[in-house]
Amino acid sequence: MRIEHQLQPGEEILYRAQVTRLTLAPLLGLAAAALIGAAVAQAHFQSPPAALTLLALAAVVGAVYLWKDFIRRANDYVLTNHRIIRETGVLSRRSMDSRLDKINNVEHRQTFWGRLLNYGDVEIDTASETGAALFREISHPLEFKNAILAAAEQYRGAGMRMPLAAPAGPSGAERMRQLKALLDDGLISPEEYEAKRRELLSQL
Repeated sequence: MRIEHQLQPGEEILYRAQVTRLTLAPLLGLAAAALIGAAVAQAHFQSPPAALTLLALAAVVGAVYLWKDFIRRANDYVLTNHRIIRETGVLSRRSMDSRLDKINNVEHRQTFWGRLLNYGDVEIDTASETGAALFREISHPLEFKNAILAAAEQYRGAGMRMPLAAPAGPSGAERMRQLKALLDDGLISPEEYEAKRRELLSQL
């Protein structure tokens, strides 16, 4: 199920985070080196066994790359104006939500290479039962963090501006019973009771 199908009325997607592809670059480099080695072994050394071995290595590395890239794209991280949705899994899918009003802290971490290539981890500390949520190897982690903080602040501000519901007054039947009790206790005269009863009936 696509995340768009999970949205509630009035809920909009503000940001979609992606797991970076840069961490798969070493696999591409290894596959390219194996292909170049196979070409050199065949052209300059006339060694078909070595060339076939290197081609097989390139094929295996390429298959690993495609599988890891498929898993990478299977992770869906979405920030809406109500919550953060994390959906993971390939054959079976798992979805976890973190509501914006439950977020206590957002932290991002980057290694040396992460700072150079602009990727890293984003961790969200929430007050819900799920606790902390970790998003690994996200592209533009600081941008994702700032988007979460801005959305959470706006969500809380909108909640504080919502008017409180006025307390409900007594129903018509309850007011009639109260009026009858005043008559029974002798606190009002029959004439006052009748006049007030007619007034209440006209308001129902």
